[in-house]
Amino acid sequence: SSGINAEWPLRPGDWQCCTEFQLATPSNNVTDMFPPLTWNTDVVDKYCKAKYGVTPDPVKASLSYWSADFTSASNIIFSNGLLDPWHAGGVLEDVNPTVKAVIVKEGAHHLDMRGSDPADPPSVIAARKTEVALIKKWLNSQKEKTSLDF
Repeated sequence: SSGINAEWPLRPGDWQCCTEFQLATPSNNVTDMFPPLTWNTDVVDKYCKAKYGVTPDPVKASLSYWSADFTSASNIIFSNGLLDPWHAGGVLEDVNPTVKAVIVKEGAHHLDMRGSDPADPPSVIAARKTEVALIKKWLNSQKEKTSLDF
């Protein structure tokens, strides 16, 4: 036996949500793309304890992988689709002039990163335009700095 069962492809993400990322966000299938689900930290804690014998640490990921201190960061776009329950853990406000939050009111998970479609909502189209404008600005700024160095 390989030890792999039908549940296996879902297990790594499930484990990660119990050990690294606290994603306690309810869904209702009205304002998001997911089926109705009552989900809060108590539900997550009980589930993870029963399934894996662990209790999520809501601070661990931020201390291990990132922080709110972006003082040395630059040229980052945090895009967040508000229909995606994961947005609750995202950066929702500009941090500094070059670490920007782009809110996509009618967007879901990575919708602004996909190819354009005639059915794209206005907020997705606007987000893409903002993201392209920021990237062009940053590239041009770097090009100017580089040309001055020679």
